[in-house]
Amino acid sequence: MDKILNSFIDSLVEQKKLQFSIDEITIDPTLVENGTLKIENGQVFISDYMTISSAFIERYKQKFNFSISSSFEKNAKFINNIEQDFNSKGFISDYLTLSNEIWKAMIKESNKNHGCSFSQYITAIDRDNTPEGFYEFIEAYAALLPELNLSVDEIVDNFLILEEITKSEMEYNVDLGLVLNGIRNLSKIEYDKGLQILQKSLDLDNKKDVLTSAVVTGMYENKGTAFYTSVLKKMISEGENLNPIFFGLSKVSELSDKDSELFLDLIKEYGDDKNLTIAVLSLVFSVLKSKHTIHHQFCFEKLKSAVEDEATAYYILRNLDLKGVYHKEQTEIVLKLINQDYFSTDKYIPAIAQSVRRFKDLEYFRQIILSIINFSPFNLFIKKFHTFIYNVDKIEIDRLMIELLTDNAASRRFTGIEIFQELSRPTPYKFTLDILTLAPISQYKLWMALTGDFHQPKDRLTALLPLLNSESELVRESFLCKLEEISEDYGGQVLEVLEENLEVDKPPHNNAIERIKKYIRDFYDKHTNSKNALSEFDPYNTHFKYIKKFNDLFHKNMGRSIDQGAREDSFLSVLGASTVQLSKGGGYRFGTKKEIAQLSSFGTSFTMPRSYFIDPNEYELEIGMLIRQDWNDEEFEKIIKTLENE
Repeated sequence: MDKILNSFIDSLVEQKKLQFSIDEITIDPTLVENGTLKIENGQVFISDYMTISSAFIERYKQKFNFSISSSFEKNAKFINNIEQDFNSKGFISDYLTLSNEIWKAMIKESNKNHGCSFSQYITAIDRDNTPEGFYEFIEAYAALLPELNLSVDEIVDNFLILEEITKSEMEYNVDLGLVLNGIRNLSKIEYDKGLQILQKSLDLDNKKDVLTSAVVTGMYENKGTAFYTSVLKKMISEGENLNPIFFGLSKVSELSDKDSELFLDLIKEYGDDKNLTIAVLSLVFSVLKSKHTIHHQFCFEKLKSAVEDEATAYYILRNLDLKGVYHKEQTEIVLKLINQDYFSTDKYIPAIAQSVRRFKDLEYFRQIILSIINFSPFNLFIKKFHTFIYNVDKIEIDRLMIELLTDNAASRRFTGIEIFQELSRPTPYKFTLDILTLAPISQYKLWMALTGDFHQPKDRLTALLPLLNSESELVRESFLCKLEEISEDYGGQVLEVLEENLEVDKPPHNNAIERIKKYIRDFYDKHTNSKNALSEFDPYNTHFKYIKKFNDLFHKNMGRSIDQGAREDSFLSVLGASTVQLSKGGGYRFGTKKEIAQLSSFGTSFTMPRSYFIDPNEYELEIGMLIRQDWNDEEFEKIIKTLENE
C-alpha cells in the first residue's frame, strides 16, 4: 500500500496538481476503494487529505534533505518551502486544504517526537510582521490542542502570547477564537487538566476572562451540574469572577432540563446586579436557544425589560437572530427598542437588520420599518436590510413597496422609493406583482411617486410601463402626459425606454411611442434647436467650471477615503491595503503566487435634467418640496370621482 501511495505522491509533486482528469494519470483502484481518492465526472479528487499529507511531507523531506527537529521555526520554514515549490507554476486549487493537513502533521510530529512546545516559535513572532503561514499554524494548533503533549503552564503561556499577537479591535477575533475553542475542547476531554488551567487562569496577575470562560464551558460540557456543584457553586457564592463564569456557562451546547433550571435560578438571583447585566443576559439567550420551550416566554420577558437599558441594547440585538422561530417576540423587542429615548438609526439599524435577516413573514418587517420611519423620517436606512429584501417573496415585497409608495405620508413614500432603488441595482426593477390588478387610484399614485425625483428615466419608467395597458383611461392618459413632461428634461432617453420595453406591433404601444416622438420633436424644435448655435445657452459652457470642480473634489475625496481606510483598523487594513505608485502600463498582483494583472479603468455617468441647467436652485427647491410634501385625500377627490365614473 505504501508503494502505491508513494507512486501517487510522486505524480502530484512532478505534475504539481491535486486534481486530474482520468486520462492524465493512472490510478491504482486500491486508493479509490480505501477512500483516499474519488472519481467524479471524469475527474480524480483527493478525499483523505490527512493520509496524503503524511506521505507528501515524507516525499519533500527526501527532496529537500530535511529532518524535522525541536525547532519549530525551522519546521515552519520547511512547510513554506514546500508551498513555494509545489505552487511554483501558479497557485494550485485545493492546496489550502492540503496545507492545513500538512501543518497539523508537522505540529503533531514536532510535539510527539521532538518535545516541541511551540513557545519559542510563537515568542519570536513580530505581531506587525507575522511570517507567512503563521495563521495556518494557529488554526492547526488550536484544532490539535486536545491531542498535544503540553503542560498546563505551556498551554496558558502560549495562549497569552497568541492573544497579544492576534490582538484586534474588530468585534470578533477569529484567530483567538480558534485557540479558545481548542482550550474548551481540551477541558471537555481532560477534566483534570481543565481544572488546572482554570486555577491558573484565576491566579494570573492580569486575569484573562476569555480564558476562564473557555475552560468553564469545556468542563461543564464534561461533568455538567456535577462540575457546578463541586467547583462553580463555591466560586459563585464568593462573588468573584462571576462575569467569566456566566459567559462560560452560556456557551454550553445542548442544555438539559436540569441545566436550564440551574441557569434560570442564576438569572433570577443575579438579574438585578448592574455589574452582571450582560453576563446574565448571555444565560438568558442560552436558555432561549435551547429546546426547552417551557422557559422561553420567561426569557423574552427578561429581554423586553432589559432593552430599556441602553447598556444592553446592542448586545440583545446582536444575539436576537433565533434561526427561524419566535419572529413575533423578536419584533416586539425590536419595536420596544426603537421607541426608547436612546435609539439612533446610525448606531442600531445595522444590528436590527442582522437580527431580522431570517424573517419570512413580511408583516414583522413592515412593523419595524414603519416604526423607524416614525422615529426618523426621511432617513436612508433600507440598504442595511438588503439581505432580507433580496430573500423574501418578491410579490410580498412588491406589495409592501407599493403600499409605501402610494401612502399620503411623504416619509413613507421616501422609504418606498429607497426600497425600489435598492432593488433596481444593477438593472432597472420590474414589479413581479401585476400592478394592473391595483385599484386605479393606486395606479395613479404609483406613477406620481416614482416620477417625482429621479436621475435616469430607465431606472423608474421601466417598472411603470404596464400602466399604458391600464383599464382606466385616466391612468393611461395621465401617465402619457407625465412621459411627455419627463421627455422635456431627458429627451430621447424616454423614447429609448419605450422602444426597448414595449411591443411595437401592438397599436396602443406603437401609438404611445409615436406620440412621445412627436412631442419631443415639437418641443425641441420650439425651445432648444434655435439656441444650439449660441454657446451662452449651452450648459456645457455655462456650467463647465461647476462640473470640473465637482469632478476634482470627487477624486480628491475618494483618494483621501481610500488612504484613510488603509491606515486605520478597518477592513481595508485587514486586506493590507496600501498606496503604491505605478508607472503607466503597470500592473499588480495580490501575492507571490498570483499572476500579474494589468490595471484597467472604469467609470460611470448619469444624465442631468434640462431643467436643472436652467435654474439649479429652483430645480432643487421644487424637488425637495415634492419629496417632503404630504398628500391629502382632498387633493385626489376629483381624480377618484372621475375614476368612479369611467
